[in-house]
Amino acid sequence: MSTTIAQLRHFIALADSGSFTRAADSTRRSQAAFSRSIAMLEAHLGAALVERSGQRNALTPIGRTVLEHARQVVAQADELHQVVRHHVSGEAGSVRLGMSATPHALLGSRLLHMAAGQAGHMRLQLSGGPQAQQIQALRDRALDALVMDQRSLPGAHADLEVHTLAELPTGVLVRPGHPLAQRHPVRFADLTEFAVACTGMSAAMGRLLVQRLGLQAHPDTLITLGSESVADLLDVVSHTDAVYLGIVAPAAPLLAQGRLVALDIPTQGLQSHIAWVQRVARTPNPVLDGIRGQVQAWLGEAGSIEQAADLPA
Repeated sequence: MSTTIAQLRHFIALADSGSFTRAADSTRRSQAAFSRSIAMLEAHLGAALVERSGQRNALTPIGRTVLEHARQVVAQADELHQVVRHHVSGEAGSVRLGMSATPHALLGSRLLHMAAGQAGHMRLQLSGGPQAQQIQALRDRALDALVMDQRSLPGAHADLEVHTLAELPTGVLVRPGHPLAQRHPVRFADLTEFAVACTGMSAAMGRLLVQRLGLQAHPDTLITLGSESVADLLDVVSHTDAVYLGIVAPAAPLLAQGRLVALDIPTQGLQSHIAWVQRVARTPNPVLDGIRGQVQAWLGEAGSIEQAADLPA
């Protein structure tokens, strides 16, 4: 007798639902067949995985350890089947991609259009949210890869592969006729006179700003308008005296139309390094590798905005 993928799936369903009845329903098994599957798994492993006490079905300590490994094994099995289906039938499969705010603004629509036109009916899920949560979701195999600012990654990530895709310039943008547009040069201290709009900063970027520019540049002091929607921030800045601080590439159309201008303020060293992040332990996936290549090409195009915007060095 050996442990099967089906048994591991059943155990994960039980752990997620906390109920034999709900887990049996979710896996389309009778309660008797489901209970047998869990019992066979416990017998093969030689350990009780579930504490059966009335309505309470909590995992034992060894059960929690088995659950962590079970999720990894089942995810790898799913990845393997996806790769085989892609080679045999051309099915594009499913990709779950986490993205921080600015990469999403630059790439989200293009990725969705690409998936919609993909032969083999690619299923593409784009996710946002706090980057720490996205990193954990990647580790938990709830996401397949991340596109994010490399500075946002934790210091130690031996379980993750990090590939820098592009270096994108950061700038400070305002509407034409803004009071700061008439000052040359502009100091960072001048920004505090106005609302500063930004998607947020990594702790590393915040420390760099403080080291270079003083406490007035600390994100908690400097940033007054925050949102994960870059489009919303740029819209506010183009219609008010608010100031945009961030990666310039998403503002390319507004800069080209003259609806925004770049301030004469030094931003050298504040570039954002956009990275592609995956788990080290993963099944090779040609579909995901293809998306990574396309993302890198698009970001390379976006990097050319530095010359078009005539940003200060």
